[in-house]
Amino acid sequence: MTTVQTEVSNLITRYVGYSEAMDFAGKKALWDEDDSAPLLMPEEAQVPLIGWDAIDAYWSKSRVIMESLKSQTANHCIRVIDDGLALATYDMRWIATMAGPKDVPRKPIAADVRVTALLRKKPDGWRFFHLMEGPIDLMAMVRESYARKAKRLFPNET
Repeated sequence: MTTVQTEVSNLITRYVGYSEAMDFAGKKALWDEDDSAPLLMPEEAQVPLIGWDAIDAYWSKSRVIMESLKSQTANHCIRVIDDGLALATYDMRWIATMAGPKDVPRKPIAADVRVTALLRKKPDGWRFFHLMEGPIDLMAMVRESYARKAKRLFPNET
């Protein structure tokens, strides 16, 4: 693994950690704050969030509507596009519990997404300026769910 791949992969891991802690200031610190029009496209958003006002508003809302978040990433693929510019893709599975009255049981929701991010090399390290999440198609999710269930039910046959 190259230095760039290691640095960007570590940044992704830190970013996910800040997400789980609902530390949106920490997340923002991993973005290129000099960029006047960063783009964040969470899978659940109807339109891309462009600019700091839109991104900050989304993160503020997330803090209110989510009680907990756990995420795992895998298959990090980092490619240098140009001097100081990198493209990262990775798979992410997230599990969230939405906020609500404490006396009402809430079940977690989960999804698998593919993430594509563009990063810029800054004096303090690599920083995001474009991040898009794309859901994995529903048929792939159903096949994966059935495969996991079959493995649990018949561990010696799969």
